[in-house]
Amino acid sequence: MSRKYRKSALEIYKDLRRDFLEGRYKPIYLLYGVESYLPDQLQKVLIARALPEEDRDFNLDVVHGADVNIQSVLNMCQMAPMLAERRVVVIRGFDQLKNNKLFASVAKQPNPAAIVLLICGTRPRFNLNPYMALKKNTKAVQVVEFASLWRNQAAQFVREYAQARGYVLEGRVQDLLVEFLGTGMALLAQEVEKLITYVGAREPKVITRQDVLQASGQTREINVFELQDAIIQRRAMDAHRITEQLLLGASSRQGEALRIVAVLSSYFMRLLKLHDSLRDNLRQADLAKRIGVAPNMLRRYHEAVSSWPLPEVKRAIQLLLSTDSEIKGFSKRSPRSIMTLFITRLLAEPLPHHAR
Repeated sequence: MSRKYRKSALEIYKDLRRDFLEGRYKPIYLLYGVESYLPDQLQKVLIARALPEEDRDFNLDVVHGADVNIQSVLNMCQMAPMLAERRVVVIRGFDQLKNNKLFASVAKQPNPAAIVLLICGTRPRFNLNPYMALKKNTKAVQVVEFASLWRNQAAQFVREYAQARGYVLEGRVQDLLVEFLGTGMALLAQEVEKLITYVGAREPKVITRQDVLQASGQTREINVFELQDAIIQRRAMDAHRITEQLLLGASSRQGEALRIVAVLSSYFMRLLKLHDSLRDNLRQADLAKRIGVAPNMLRRYHEAVSSWPLPEVKRAIQLLLSTDSEIKGFSKRSPRSIMTLFITRLLAEPLPHHAR
């Protein structure tokens, strides 16, 4: 039996955004999950489309659960609109609202003249009210989880965000940004905005790999991906040289060291996934999707796996975890000393064949 297809956070967002833009609303929405950027964007779209600006003074409430009491929230949600078609109520941090179990009464009988948007910072406990009542009333309530994106989904988001701003990303710039920053959408959007400012009014409106490197203070020769290649190829002297130059050129050596560790950690975690997936005899496209890389990048990962057996990949991940802790303050060494020691340990003699 094939598994039921599950939409990504980005696809769910697009569906809801389309509903809002086309004027299709439910009385209550409950949004939660790791990816906070999307609920923030939906809040903006909902307010802009559901409530004309001239109606907002008396018919829009945006509050945080930690700053209000449950009775105030109930009143907001049950109030009739004033000289308008509807009210819009946004409760951010709904999980921080004391006695929010009393909201179950609204969940069971929503105000048809209001749209209520509830945003939670944590996963709700759906076996308890008000969440149980919210989930049960499927006709009037839409419950949506915004899970973190996979790397390929984050790359798609970056590409589409740039296109919406009128810019084209050259080559695999979107993958480069995800490598640098991870899959957090707010940070990725912020970086694209920074790059748009960096390239200015240049024509054509194309953002290149070189733009990304230069905007982050790196060069074609000295960047974290050249360091990654040097490590994978066990070129210890080059790895030390690139690490040293990256740290010397950074405004914050601690911040740069943490970023290097984050990029290398992501890389070695993908190598670990590839090792674990090889036994499943997947098609190359499915294998690339599983480990979160573009299919045209898979060959390089196969080459890396051939020279980094599974025990060494696991050892590298452990070293990266301990290095991350040291940089964050669990060591008296400087970031430069910590990174030098890390490279030395990582590129020590590989395990003998019988120990692999």
